[in-house]
Amino acid sequence: MLRNLYKRVLVVIAFLVLTGITFNRTSADELRLTTGEYPPFTSQNIPGGGIVSEIVELVIREMGYDFTVDYLPWKRGYVLSKKGTYAATYPYLLTKERVNEFHYSDPIIEWRSHVYVRRDSGIVYNSSLDLLGLRECLPHHYGGLPELDKLHAEGKIKRVRTPYIKSCWLMILNGRADFFVEDVFVADIFRREVLTERFDEIVELERTISTDYGYIIFPRGFNRSEKLVAQFNDTLADLSESGKILEIKETFLKQHTQIVDLIN
Repeated sequence: MLRNLYKRVLVVIAFLVLTGITFNRTSADELRLTTGEYPPFTSQNIPGGGIVSEIVELVIREMGYDFTVDYLPWKRGYVLSKKGTYAATYPYLLTKERVNEFHYSDPIIEWRSHVYVRRDSGIVYNSSLDLLGLRECLPHHYGGLPELDKLHAEGKIKRVRTPYIKSCWLMILNGRADFFVEDVFVADIFRREVLTERFDEIVELERTISTDYGYIIFPRGFNRSEKLVAQFNDTLADLSESGKILEIKETFLKQHTQIVDLIN
């Protein structure tokens, strides 16, 4: 009887050990990520979570991890990520304060802004001097570019403030403002959905006026963070070289319509 009991105990112990190993492996292979609402780049209201979420999730899958993504208020997600509750958060600009608290990936998104004007306006942009005396449309929730803030403060350009991004496109179209500065990806969405058949009446001037980058960031002080950021960068580079990142962006613009109201 004791021999049988001993065997049963061994079986139970073996079962618990094996079960524990399985749970530990699953936990280690699943990454908890967090982001916030920043459509069209991240949003739980857009199928796929937005263009940046689609890119991040593809990279994480290719790295071989399961994952969950929680959409939280930005400050809360940042604090919880810094504490290690989440393996990473995205997309963030590079700042001195953040780089002391997080490991930064290579850029996952480029925010490249251009000047948009009516096709028949005759406006060109080679430097901010070309914008002197003109009216910039700037939505209330947009921050102005530093060089344009300076010109406005000096009275060298005027500004028309609007409650919605959509309003700026219509004001340029109807001649009530002269130019609008916007990220090219967002601009493509608005020109398609707001201008519709008048799409070509507003044009993108060739020279870039500003460029920023968004990153996924992993908290410092955790052993796996350095490994994860290195894996992420290698995988992102491979996917970029293969054309899959560009494909995601092109597919997003084709598949997602009627999202202007989310962005506004």
